[in-house]
Amino acid sequence: MNVKHRRSISYSLANSIRASGVLAVLILATVPAGAAILWNGPTISFSKAAFADPTLPANQDRLASDVWLTRGSSSGLYNAARETGFADFSSPAGTEWSYGTLANYASLTYTNWEGWFGGPRPNGGGPGSTVGKDAVLHLISDDIYLSIKFTSFGSSGGAFSYDRSTPSVAPEPSSAVIIAAGLIVVAGARNRVLWRSGSRQQRRQEN
Repeated sequence: MNVKHRRSISYSLANSIRASGVLAVLILATVPAGAAILWNGPTISFSKAAFADPTLPANQDRLASDVWLTRGSSSGLYNAARETGFADFSSPAGTEWSYGTLANYASLTYTNWEGWFGGPRPNGGGPGSTVGKDAVLHLISDDIYLSIKFTSFGSSGGAFSYDRSTPSVAPEPSSAVIIAAGLIVVAGARNRVLWRSGSRQQRRQEN
């Protein structure tokens, strides 16, 4: 292979790689870093029966690896992944709560579960006061927000139930991302063609 041909291939490869790199950066730039995750998928229901064993997975709503909501036979909710029982104004650990809707999650004011309803009666509304009201639950460590609405909260036996949202279905990629990804694939294929062409010419000259 002569020097001129080698330079031509090197120049083409450099341009293709440079273009691919720019496109890759552009694609990555379309994904916001550190963005909150909104669970606006289909709504499901969770319930725990009175006196059901809170240590069993069936009686825990395992929202994340470190958030398993449940309740003992009395008192309030706690996070079975990190706690062994309810603690005033801190349980469930790793969560924050607010009245409101998921559409307005960013403008809501969050607090611990007990502070959310003002504490127990007679000074606060008690957990029963949350039934039927739209709310947003924030899973702090994963920065996940989901809608939640309690449908019952028993006064004895530890029964409770609610409806909540689930993770969103993955969105279809935008046309710009698809086109950019296609160009990267084409650039890579072009690189391979140029390299093979140069290799064949070099072997012919050597033979």
